Amino acid sequence: MKKRYLRIGDLKRNAFIVAAAACMGLTSCGPDSNSNNVGASEEVKVPDGIITELTEEAPDQWKITDERTTVPGASMAILKYNDGRIDTLKGLDLENKMKDLAANEQQYRQGGFGLGSVLWWSGMGYMAGRMMAPRAGYYANPGVMNNTAAWRQNVQTYRQQATAPTSGRSGFFKGRSSGTGTGG
Repeated sequence: MKKRYLRIGDLKRNAFIVAAAACMGLTSCGPDSNSNNVGASEEVKVPDGIITELTEEAPDQWKITDERTTVPGASMAILKYNDGRIDTLKGLDLENKMKDLAANEQQYRQGGFGLGSVLWWSGMGYMAGRMMAPRAGYYANPGVMNNTAAWRQNVQTYRQQATAPTSGRSGFFKGRSSGTGTGG
């Protein structure tokens, strides 16, 4: 039986890690070496959630018509169908849809304007672990995409803080020096 190894950039794993970190509200475990409060732990602020509004312009042809931030944990996708129906994905339904998108990322990365592709390139996809910047073609106008530029930067900062050690040295190389040494 062949063992499957995960790639370093495995999107499913990264999306799971980001989702788990957001759910747990990661905090650092060690003392802050730059602070006078010995033993204090620094909490990584969870980024705001996002509400993405998608409008069907023709059968299975979607555009992102609005994106705005909301409190953490209250993210949702509002789907406005061409026939006037409105549907909302939130909670477990939204989580399952985003898991499906992450599992089939290559398909949605290719393009097209189906619901999955457009949702993948929205702020919701970025929150689910997409690392690339959004594509303007999926937005109704550039202003809608620019509404969440600061939010995307906050998510990027969160990702970096949540995965970075709180001090300069940790893990395997903790305590090892990187000097030139004069060994024989």
